[in-house]
Amino acid sequence: MAAPSPRTLEGLRTRFDKIYDSYVIGAGFCESDEYYRLEKERYWRSVTLLRCLDFPVPAKILEIGGGQMALLCKLLFDDDCRVGDISQQYVAPLRNVGIEHVNFNLMDPEASKKIKDQFDVIVLLEVIEHIPLPAHVIIERIKPLLKRNGLLFLTTPNLFRLRNLIRMALGIEFLDRFTIPQSGEGLGHQLEYTADHLRWQLVRAGMEIVTLSHDSLGRGGHSLRARYARKLLAPFNLRPIWRDGLVAAARVIDRDNGHD
Repeated sequence: MAAPSPRTLEGLRTRFDKIYDSYVIGAGFCESDEYYRLEKERYWRSVTLLRCLDFPVPAKILEIGGGQMALLCKLLFDDDCRVGDISQQYVAPLRNVGIEHVNFNLMDPEASKKIKDQFDVIVLLEVIEHIPLPAHVIIERIKPLLKRNGLLFLTTPNLFRLRNLIRMALGIEFLDRFTIPQSGEGLGHQLEYTADHLRWQLVRAGMEIVTLSHDSLGRGGHSLRARYARKLLAPFNLRPIWRDGLVAAARVIDRDNGHD
């Protein structure tokens, strides 16, 4: 799929803003309304990066995680979306727009068997860093849910981001305790990846890399201090390896563990 033209993006941005402000902020998702206001540019950047990739339109999409991307894709592009997450506590915003939710725990080796379907795209937005398993194990568990030539799209923090380097230099912990969660327990960041490490994990899982890049995804900071620091350190983002996040897309090249 060709990248959208500036005029197309302008019209898409107007629709995105209206949908995001009406159906994400204040809708009753897990995080606070202020969180979603501050993260709006990250979602916009993620939507535009996803839509530059080559997959059917409208698409059949599974999002594993909160479901905000699934909601945006359904309302913006009329995609057939489903959401898998470990909790049903925040499903109301999804049900309000007709998106099906299914209990889905990536720690469960049999998780994919609970979904009797296959998808053009699977989205993991800021998910793999919370799971105390190698990324290749997570990806191998969801591969059966991808159609032939199906696409995995994921974003995750960059281990070499400036925030981490500064904290490491100051001796400040920046990852949560590495542990197997109790039932219903949420975890902080268990493991963050470098671009090279994430590439290795994707290839180990039998995926062909379509794109893998450093991208700060429009993050602005969640406090006045953080926003000031980001502006001060903005010139350092000219070096990609210090940017906040990683964006990757990959296709299945090994169908031994999947369905045809």
